[in-house]
Amino acid sequence: MAADIRPGTHVTAMGSDTPEKTELDPDLLALADLVVADSRAQCLVRGEIHHAIAAGRIDPARVVELGEVIMGCAVGRRSDEAITITDLTGVAVQDIAIAKAVLARIKSPPS
Repeated sequence: MAADIRPGTHVTAMGSDTPEKTELDPDLLALADLVVADSRAQCLVRGEIHHAIAAGRIDPARVVELGEVIMGCAVGRRSDEAITITDLTGVAVQDIAIAKAVLARIKSPPS
């Protein structure tokens, strides 16, 4: 619930992959400084973002895509105190790319 979240918290929601499922309080998305979708189009019809928009708690224009943050086209976390939420509804090609990046980092950690 929104009241349980402290400044600086990041939440990755990844269990709501249909229009009916939800994990997070829509007020939590309204509280967030940054709301990120794996796919904006997909999150408008399913997942946490879908429910927050339907409840009138967030404007779809606030949602940025994960790829936009990674590419530097959108700003990610702006401060250590920011509350950020990522809604992952399932984009297989993105999941594979992320897994490859994590595996490469594990095999060759930065110095």
